[in-house]
Amino acid sequence: MNRYCVTIRRVILDLSGKFALFFLIFLFLFSPPVYPNEPVVIVSDDEGNPVFTVSILIPGRVVTDPQGNVLSVIIPLKKVGRLLLLEAIIDGKIGNFILDTGSTSLVLNETYFRDYVPINDVEGGGITGSTGSAYRVRIKNLKLSDLNYDNLFAEVTNLGHIENRRGVQLFGLFGMNLIKNMEIMIDSRNSELQLHKLDKAGNRLKPPTSKIIYDITGRVDEHGNMISVAVEVGEKNLDFCLDTGAESNVLDISSPQKVLSTVTILRRSSLQGSGSGSNEVLLGEISDIRIQGKNIGKMNVILTNLSGLSQKYGYPINGMLGYDFFEKGKIFINLTKHELGIILNKEVSL
Repeated sequence: MNRYCVTIRRVILDLSGKFALFFLIFLFLFSPPVYPNEPVVIVSDDEGNPVFTVSILIPGRVVTDPQGNVLSVIIPLKKVGRLLLLEAIIDGKIGNFILDTGSTSLVLNETYFRDYVPINDVEGGGITGSTGSAYRVRIKNLKLSDLNYDNLFAEVTNLGHIENRRGVQLFGLFGMNLIKNMEIMIDSRNSELQLHKLDKAGNRLKPPTSKIIYDITGRVDEHGNMISVAVEVGEKNLDFCLDTGAESNVLDISSPQKVLSTVTILRRSSLQGSGSGSNEVLLGEISDIRIQGKNIGKMNVILTNLSGLSQKYGYPINGMLGYDFFEKGKIFINLTKHELGIILNKEVSL
């Protein structure tokens, strides 16, 4: 009997040891990350302008060379409705930035940055007109995984209406000027943003392991931090902007009749942009939109007046490629080489 009890005790101790080891491994692998908790500090530069020392961290996975130099950063994306979000940590709090290639700068939500002292006022603008009052500030540091940005200018405005509409904590808009010098790959389907550092010729510092074969290629240009792409609609050559912050594709309602005739109108709707205003628009379906002669495929589109947005960019645009376009596949953007590449999802390959 005693020998039997000793055997049972040994089995229990052995299982307890294995459980303890498993528990330690579990804690190591799945313990929650510890985020920096640095308060906002306001100082002044040599000219007396306010500079805000705030830790803005956007986590990601890093690819480095043998010397530890950053070559690429892979950032996970989240989808809320028809928006692509980057998770960020500010002052120990977790929130989100909208990935917005249509934004000309970093934009901060006044709800969380109301204590910032403005350098000067600016007038925001968007697809539905003015976004209301905004002001410009300086941010001392922003960290995009292992990529550091110092002495940034940012605009502060009220984005509470987007938070309320989508039910998500929103720190601001992550604009194109922060990543335009890298090759960008946006994979909406797999919720991933890749940023690849380039040499002076526009080639990746770390070339891909195999040649990338695109289904569609085109040319992209930059106009005031707005990315434009040449498209053909109804045998007309048009300039569209690439806008990951746009929840729908958009076509200027003042386009030539030959262009408008390619759209099948479905219904009237209400459009709300980054501002608090809204416009009544026409919702339709477009089936003949091409890049370098290749049809992108059928997509929903909104018809509205884009004159205000053209004025904001300082460049006339005929439309916007938004969420529906980025859902088509993997989108590659290299502004240094003026190249656009698209690898279509298999179910929409042409």
